[in-house]
This record gives sequence, C-alpha cells and structure tokens, in this order.
Amino acid sequence: MRTNPAAFRHPLEKRTIWVVATVGIALSLTMLSLLLWGADLLASVPVLGAYVLEAKVLLVAVFTAPLLTTYARRRRRMLVQAESIRVSAAQLPEVHAKLASHAERAGIPVPELYVSDVIDHTTTFTWQEHTCIVLCTKEFTDDSEAFDDALDFALAREVGAICLGYAAAGHELLASFVAPIPFLRAPLLHMRTYSCDRYGAFLAPCALRALLGQASGERLRSRVNPDAYFRQLDRAARPGRLRSLLLLIRAEIPLAYRVRELRRAGLLTADGSDQPVAPPADRRDRGLDLGP
Repeated sequence: MRTNPAAFRHPLEKRTIWVVATVGIALSLTMLSLLLWGADLLASVPVLGAYVLEAKVLLVAVFTAPLLTTYARRRRRMLVQAESIRVSAAQLPEVHAKLASHAERAGIPVPELYVSDVIDHTTTFTWQEHTCIVLCTKEFTDDSEAFDDALDFALAREVGAICLGYAAAGHELLASFVAPIPFLRAPLLHMRTYSCDRYGAFLAPCALRALLGQASGERLRSRVNPDAYFRQLDRAARPGRLRSLLLLIRAEIPLAYRVRELRRAGLLTADGSDQPVAPPADRRDRGLDLGP
C-alpha cells in the first residue's frame, strides 16, 4: 500500500513554498518595473542606481529558470548514461535490494539507480519516462557498518523525495527560479531537507546512526551515547534573532536542527533500533523550532 506523502511533509513546507514563490515573483516584477519605467528614480537615488547591473543579471537568471531547468535535467540524464554505473539486480545487488525494499514500502515503482564519483552531491530527477537517483560516492565512508547505515538512509531519503514530488519539473522550476536569491532559496531547501529526513527516517529506522556518524565521525560513532546527545540538544541555548536570520541564507542545515525536527516528529529513538516507526501524522507535531 502506498504511503501518504502528506504524512511526512513538514507542517510548514506548503506555507514556505507559498511565501517563497510570492516574494520571488513580487521581487522580480518590482525589479523589472524599475528597470523599464523607473529610470528617473534610479538616477535620483545613487544607492539604487549602483546596483542596476546586478539587478539585470539577477533578472536574467530568474526568468531563464525554465530553460535552465530543462537543460539541467537533460544534462543529468546524459551524465548518468556516460559517467555513472547503473545499479541493478546483477550490478551491486545488495544496494539494489535496499532501494527495492524502500520503493515497495513507499508504494512506488523502483526508480533507476546510478552511482557516480563525478557529481558533487546525491540527486534525484525525472526525465521523460525515467525517474533516476544518482548517488554521489564521495558522500560515503569506507567503514562497512557506517556505509550500510548511511547508504540505507540516503536511499530512503531519495525515495521520499520522489514520493514528495521533488523530482518533478514543477518543484525543480521553483527551485531554479529562486536559486539566485539566497534568502528565498535557503528556506525552500530547509523545508525539503526536513521532509526528506522524515520520510527517510520512516523507511530506514537506522536514521539516528546515520546522522550521528556525521557529527562524531565513523571511529567514535559506535561509542556515542544518543541519550546524552539528546540532553545536550535540550540544554542548548535558544538562538537569537540574528542567528535565526543568518539561517535563512545558509544552504545547509546544522545537524542539530535536523535531529531536533525528527525527534519532534517521533521518528528517532535513542536506542537507534531498526524497528519500524509510525508516520509522523500519527503523532503530535508542534512544527518547526529554529533552535537546537
């Protein structure tokens, strides 16, 4: 039975998408209006006039987003065919089995899976009739136990991204549209990260071990006490307004924030057991807390 993606989508994601899209469109139209009809205003206000070139470059980047999105999707498809190895039942069968298990539990067809060392980060996309996951091998350690957990969680997150629609053209278009504007790009990426984490933690209950490995390193991961780490997060001071604002332009979310959100959704257990957990929709969820 197909899982309901709405149960894993972060409570603030839809609102964030609406705000980001609205502000992005309003900002773009305002800059376009000033460039076309506000020559006198720009000439009379030197501060604004000094950024005319930057505004033009930004507008070009924003309004060419559909073309760039199509090109990027086609380029990724060409990349997986020329610079990647496809994983299948005959090629890295243990990895393919993990993906098939997650896809079956999520209720979707098994996507195409590739591994590559030439990309900068793991990515998922659709092109025509193909839904593809490309794993960046640079993101994984050589340690066998840590590798299994990190790989399992990464595959589960990408399956979640497919179920949540992030590989579809519409979502990629919005991401490309706001990509040149840091304070719009970052909140959108944050919400998607939180939602993929929630889906990933549901499909792969080893999420805690995978996340702790990012903080402690692989040599110390097995010695880390999750309960003590959770208490550390609970005692951490709340961020001030300046720190919260800086987070809005930071592309990557601190690990503590991601762990905090998964705990709020009831998707992390301190013992890191591999027992299935209930979807977050079955638990009380208080929404986003910007502080660890």
